[in-house]
Amino acid sequence: MLNENLKIAFIGGGNMASAIIAGLIKSGHNSKNILVCAPTDKTRNRLSEEYGVITNQDNSSVLKFADVVILSVKPYLIKEVCEELVHASNDDHQVIANKLFMSIAAGVTAQAISSSLNNSPRVVATMPNLPTAIGEGLTGMFAESSCSNTDKATADDIMNAVGSTVWVESENAMPAIVAAAGSSPAYFFLFMEAMVKAAIGQGLDEEGATNAVMQSAKGAIMLAANSPHSFAELRRQVTSPKGATEQAINAFQAGDLDQLVKQAMKSAAAKVEEVYKQI
Repeated sequence: MLNENLKIAFIGGGNMASAIIAGLIKSGHNSKNILVCAPTDKTRNRLSEEYGVITNQDNSSVLKFADVVILSVKPYLIKEVCEELVHASNDDHQVIANKLFMSIAAGVTAQAISSSLNNSPRVVATMPNLPTAIGEGLTGMFAESSCSNTDKATADDIMNAVGSTVWVESENAMPAIVAAAGSSPAYFFLFMEAMVKAAIGQGLDEEGATNAVMQSAKGAIMLAANSPHSFAELRRQVTSPKGATEQAINAFQAGDLDQLVKQAMKSAAAKVEEVYKQI
């Protein structure tokens, strides 16, 4: 469980930072132990009014305040922000090393962040997905080898406030996390969209088709979450021999659904690898 007295600072106050802040406060963390640094009055005022957190325009204020610093700016700004903190610390390595740094910037490696922070030994790179915004996220996590078990436990507790976590041993596995979790909500939305179109084509009105697909998707997810069976076994339980469901499954398989999904996820992972090389 996260220490409620742990001082956590965010550099950047966008949607993902707001979601994590909301999750932390909901889980019982003291809002006065959360600092958000953001460049605009609008963002700072919104976060202060909505969550009761401390705000500041100056990123360097995290150096005196925080035990944990969460870098939640755009990927291309990460290096600039890190160098700003190093400069503000007067190149005092210990000031930086005393803090655990976490990043939620897609495509930026922990090693790159560590290098920009004068080789800080305590860096955890994370990749949260969109459902994090409602506390049902999945976050891929990777820690530099020099991070302690306590650091990893702290990072895990923070991200567990907005969902579940999956740790990878190698950062090379992060693109796979994006393909399987980061991008996957869009896959499900696409499939549901196609089902609604098909149902409308078969005579349902849009509202009826949307409700039928939505509730069925929700029920299937809840069933899977509460079942000891694999996805394959659950599918078999719904599929009666020579029944309507079997005919639909046969049509999907005839279209080589497995290969199509494999290629789609491969394309997503390849794009992440490309971003890693550019930043």
